Amino acid sequence: MRSLGPRLEIAVSLTILMVGAAVVAAMHLTWPAPQLPAMAYSVSSGESGLGDLKPFEINDISGAAVELRPGAEGSRLVRLTNPNSVDIIVKQLSAVPGQPVDEAQQRVLECPPGVLTVEPMTTPMLIPQGGTVEVEMVVRIAKDVPLECTDLVFPLTYSGQAMRG
Repeated sequence: MRSLGPRLEIAVSLTILMVGAAVVAAMHLTWPAPQLPAMAYSVSSGESGLGDLKPFEINDISGAAVELRPGAEGSRLVRLTNPNSVDIIVKQLSAVPGQPVDEAQQRVLECPPGVLTVEPMTTPMLIPQGGTVEVEMVVRIAKDVPLECTDLVFPLTYSGQAMRG
């Protein structure tokens, strides 16, 4: 094999290191795009006449990652869409972190999903018929994050409750 020469070898090595550093810097805590739109809909007991309502859609539209630093706080921007021909009121919205996965989409059992918490929405939100509303949900990282959690993806499962507006 032919030698590139000392200067070119150094330049190639530095380029590989810089690309690797850029990839690691970009991989912090991210949420993958769901295979199907995340949606959930339920009504509390005692309400009647709601069987004709379609489920409202829940979509995480944040785009940006939350860096996994001990004690960090970030946010997720969530779009709620009402496909119904009547107004609805979303009474409750929450997100539960799943088991984190690595870049090969393999579950990493050494990193507990509990290092990440998402504060539920507490204020009811009116969504007009056929309309959308965006809400911000606060994400918190535990102060004692195991090293095994580095560069992992934490999937979130959103759920909520609504009633006729």
